[in-house]
Amino acid sequence: MLPEHKCFKNRVYPNNYYYNKDIVSFLKIIPRDYPHVTFGQQGFSHYCPDCYNTEIKTNTKNGRKFSRDPWHENRCLYNPTLSFGEQTVFMARGKEIIEDKVGISPIMYVPPNYQYDKNTKIAAEHSGFEYFATKGLINIPPYTEVIEDGKLKVLPERKLGQEGEIFYTHYDKMKDNFDKYLEIINSSDSLSMIWFQEKPIVHAPLNEKLIFMSKIVRDKGLR
Repeated sequence: MLPEHKCFKNRVYPNNYYYNKDIVSFLKIIPRDYPHVTFGQQGFSHYCPDCYNTEIKTNTKNGRKFSRDPWHENRCLYNPTLSFGEQTVFMARGKEIIEDKVGISPIMYVPPNYQYDKNTKIAAEHSGFEYFATKGLINIPPYTEVIEDGKLKVLPERKLGQEGEIFYTHYDKMKDNFDKYLEIINSSDSLSMIWFQEKPIVHAPLNEKLIFMSKIVRDKGLR
């Protein structure tokens, strides 16, 4: 939503990739015309500068290219862990922008590329987020997870077309076929309709491990 954001100035994203005025105008009327819709926030800049600037290397075992996927922010597999305070700061900056531009405060946090750690969940809970989205690599239902001062409602997201309660798509796909996604919005239910069970003791940690392992596999070109 910010054409002046550093991710556009540094050419990380195309300089026309920000939400255009029509999309922002639509977002502003959602609370009035689509009260069942929940607003979420996906990080702040959505990329890791260190990984973005890392040169592509060749994997000597198979000759494939090794590159660090830079589309993460809360957790980097190659750098020291960000503290609770550091993550809280850029969560707050992103939240302020949404509140300023759209006039509504997001209540769901989505870590970019689903890369997160314990500090991310603590920061999200302390920042007032009620919901926390992760990637559902296995068939796992929505669940509640106890954090330091309360609970987060965790939503395992699935690709559009798969079975599940919540699905994700990307802005570039949505803006090119907006009417289709408007139909999806109209036919969707409120998150308040979803039943959240207690955290699955085995499947939740397994799902998180698979998320991080898939990132390593993708980076090393082992697909």
